[in-house]
Amino acid sequence: MNRGLLGFSAVLASSVSLVCLAIDLPKELEALAKGKTSATTSQELKEITRWPGLAHWATSVAFSTDDQTLAIGLKDQIQLVDLATRTVRKTCEVKAGQIRSLAFSRDGQLLAAGGYQRVVVLHAQTGELLQELKGHRGYVSGVAFSPDSQQLATACEDELGRIWRVKSEIPPVMLRGHSYPVTGVAWSPDGSMVATSAGDDTRPTKPGQVRVWDATTAAVKHQFELHSKAATGVAYSTDGLYLLSSSVDEHVNVYDLQQDKPLGFFAGHSRPTNSVVVHPDGETAISVSGGRAVGKNQLLVWEFATGEILANIEAHEAKITAVAVSHDGRQVATASQDRSVALWNVAFLAVGIPQSTVATIEPAAAATTEKSSEQAADAAAVAATAAAATAAATAPQGAADAPKPKMLRAGIIGLDTSHAEAFTKTMNANPAVAGAEGCRVVAAYPKGSPDIKSSVERVPGYTETMKKLGVEIVDSIDELLKRVDVVLLETNDGRPHLEQILPCLKAGKPVFIDKPIAGSLTDAVAIFAAAKKYQVPVFSSSSLRFGKTTLAARGGALGKITYCETSSPAALEPTHPDLFWYGIHGVESLFTVMGTGCQAVVRGKSAEGKIEVTGQWSGGRKGMFREAGGYQGKAVGDQGEGPVGSYDGYDPLVYAIVKFFQTGVAPVTPEETLEIYAFMEAADESQRQNGASVTLESVLVKARAEAEKKAEK
Repeated sequence: MNRGLLGFSAVLASSVSLVCLAIDLPKELEALAKGKTSATTSQELKEITRWPGLAHWATSVAFSTDDQTLAIGLKDQIQLVDLATRTVRKTCEVKAGQIRSLAFSRDGQLLAAGGYQRVVVLHAQTGELLQELKGHRGYVSGVAFSPDSQQLATACEDELGRIWRVKSEIPPVMLRGHSYPVTGVAWSPDGSMVATSAGDDTRPTKPGQVRVWDATTAAVKHQFELHSKAATGVAYSTDGLYLLSSSVDEHVNVYDLQQDKPLGFFAGHSRPTNSVVVHPDGETAISVSGGRAVGKNQLLVWEFATGEILANIEAHEAKITAVAVSHDGRQVATASQDRSVALWNVAFLAVGIPQSTVATIEPAAAATTEKSSEQAADAAAVAATAAAATAAATAPQGAADAPKPKMLRAGIIGLDTSHAEAFTKTMNANPAVAGAEGCRVVAAYPKGSPDIKSSVERVPGYTETMKKLGVEIVDSIDELLKRVDVVLLETNDGRPHLEQILPCLKAGKPVFIDKPIAGSLTDAVAIFAAAKKYQVPVFSSSSLRFGKTTLAARGGALGKITYCETSSPAALEPTHPDLFWYGIHGVESLFTVMGTGCQAVVRGKSAEGKIEVTGQWSGGRKGMFREAGGYQGKAVGDQGEGPVGSYDGYDPLVYAIVKFFQTGVAPVTPEETLEIYAFMEAADESQRQNGASVTLESVLVKARAEAEKKAEK
């Protein structure tokens, strides 16, 4: 099997016999393959599992950014399936007829769904309705988030595409120019362009349309009308150089956007092609078909440079309506009018792509029951530890000889915390720890804080320990950056973090910032502003975010959370706001469960004189942090209550850091992290005001203004 991206001149000069189009089209649009579904197939598509007997047609599917959840669109509802346990963890009622389109935001926080005259934006974990985008006149058949998760493009039967600002009341940018219902939408990988497909499947003599628009100006940059019937969907190649479109004419067309011309069509399907996606390998297309009495309901995997079919299966008993591929490239989901959704193993395509650490790909019986918090937590823990073994068990023969993904070289700034040693031992373990492979600490800059006694005293000991672990000690951050690909900012003192991270960002090195993210809310705002300026991914988190009971609650095991309380030690450090130093652990757990939306806080004291902070969230929800000797808490949801706030060691955080370094996708948004630190800053302000209620927005406004002044210096 040729896995290279061949030139089309070579393809067209080959001896492969070509299939003619149904109508006369420009000569440059030639068939890519014989179009025979009986072509020799080198891989067998194996079904992992299937969810049959759904209440309605399955009309859309989407994988969450972390591949932990599969969203299934049905009539008036969305089912969120936990891929570790393959059970439905949450059903979201959305009165919008058929949910014809679904998309998760790249930051993992949002889920958009399109139905009849409705587009809703939900919290990806809880299913809470966050925003409704109004004005569509007809079914919305396509939704797609921009790469930065700040915009949402929609495709509607009213012949319009739209680009919306997420969490904004600003009217959308209108994409006008199609003369038929808009059926699909996709963003270019760099976020500068939006592609749309259009056509009317009730008017078989009318052609399909494909447009590419400037996402800022709405100007048309490319337009093609080479499908003989309605176009049904579009997908970009991972490098943004090519565009693919599916169609009722049974073809998938391929366009070269650099040359502004069509390259050919794939004719391997025997029924209308209803959806196409590009695999993360950047070379492979996955398309599905169905919808007429004659022919098969097929799932085909093929190289879009040559049209070579790599895998082929009749996947469903009725029209396949949608297809999605996991971000790690190992699983494909298909939805069908036979009222089932199926999951397929395509791990043979994923050589060199980092694997998700949650969803396994061994065949298992389907299940549709909701699960308890404890079951969800146990399942997630088992799946995380079993992922590596599963990958080995399901890898095709010859995978051992395939190229291995690049080993990322990590550098550490600050050796005044036990985290530096612990993280290094996990990342550098031999044999590799499942979930932490692919990243190794190779260098460290030890400088800590000059005026915090615990920091000064720890540096010499941890420096010697790191040397014994084979880590090179360097004399400056500049020297460190010459040796590494990614950075862990571990200095225990948050005050120098802004100064320390700037050279990393200027060098383009992704950074994990250990708690506290900074010594002030102002510096936290400034750090994220700098990361945005230099377009470098960063994130910060306490290890408590990744406790299994906490993640289970965030994942919807208790339903929509109405109340949560967490506790942790809250030792004070005079140079930092009170909760920044250690209370951050319990506050991080609180926000992991509650999510964003905290509006105001009041700080008080318990009968024992310990810190208590009560937060009011939107929708009347309430959360509380309490200072205590250990890590614990509870959450109450509309489907029950359960424990949260557990500490399950450093390794779950390390797995999240490694995946972040490999993918560039942060598991926590800047908005959520800033809200956490605003909560803690507002708690101090409440104490200064003798327990008065203080809004988070008030402290954020002040911090933003101060951060802007810093940036001007």
